[in-house]
Amino acid sequence: MLLANDFFHIVHDVGSGKLRLNARAAGLGLAGALLGELILNNNLHVASGTLSLTGAQPPADDLGYRIVRQLTADQQTRSLRTWLAFLSQSALERVAVRLTREGEIEPVKSRKLFGSAVRYLPVDPKVAAWPSDRLYGLVNRGDPLDFHDAMLAGLVAVTGFTKGVWWDGDAVTLRHIAAAVGSMPMSMREVLAHTEAAVGDATLSPR
Repeated sequence: MLLANDFFHIVHDVGSGKLRLNARAAGLGLAGALLGELILNNNLHVASGTLSLTGAQPPADDLGYRIVRQLTADQQTRSLRTWLAFLSQSALERVAVRLTREGEIEPVKSRKLFGSAVRYLPVDPKVAAWPSDRLYGLVNRGDPLDFHDAMLAGLVAVTGFTKGVWWDGDAVTLRHIAAAVGSMPMSMREVLAHTEAAVGDATLSPR
């Protein structure tokens, strides 16, 4: 169960395979999720907006391993915001490749008047719907969230997709998410805060 895989499924429509969230916000959310995976794997630490590698064994997952290699190769760039922006440019495609290799989705290209579009159809709709359904139930019941689920809920919130999961949510829903996020390690909270700020900037600035 990888954080970015879950977020990818949540922001894509199970039936059509189309993105349900603004592409820039989705890219930043996936970038935050990929960095969150490294924090959960004890590969990455964040303090005051600066990334540092811990020297722990790189992830067995190929995508996580490649990101650690990228971070290792670029010793001079340690700004969290810079890495979020960089990773967001290719995060959707890279996570899609991982999910395709794992047999969870099938990319489907379609021609448009200008260029082409890609949809990511789930191989098993129940598997694709599970991250959203599970998170909905956990928060609505007021169940405690582990760091993975707290980070996932936080990413849904900071990318502006709360109603996409908790369509009937209210102030109690938001308080439960905030409490879960507040219990996370500082490194994870920093990733969320900077992701939220980057999404806000992307919303205000035209492409």
